[in-house]
Amino acid sequence: MDPEPLNSVDWRATSLTLRWIWFIVIFTFGFSTVMVLTHAMIPSLLDSGHIPDGLRERARKIRFPLYATALLFIAGIAVWFWFAADSAHELRRIWHRDWI
Repeated sequence: MDPEPLNSVDWRATSLTLRWIWFIVIFTFGFSTVMVLTHAMIPSLLDSGHIPDGLRERARKIRFPLYATALLFIAGIAVWFWFAADSAHELRRIWHRDWI
C-alpha cells in the first residue's frame, strides 16, 4: 500500500506534529540539564569543597527551586506528548499502517 499524495492540509498537520515532537526534545534536554545540575553536580561540588564557604548555603537552597523547575519540564513534556499524540492521527490519513 502506497501513501496518498499530500496536499497543503496534510503538510500542515504533519508540520504541527513535528513541532510538538521538537518541543518534547527541547524540554527533555532542559529536564536532563537541570537534573544533572541539581542531583549530581551541586552535591558533588559541595562534598568536595569546590564551592566557597560563602556560597555553600546558597547552593543548598537553590536545589529546591531547580527540582521544581525539573518538575515543570516533566509537565511540559507530558503536555507536548499529549499534543503530539493527538495530532498524530492526521498521519493515518496519509499512511494507513500504524507500524512501518
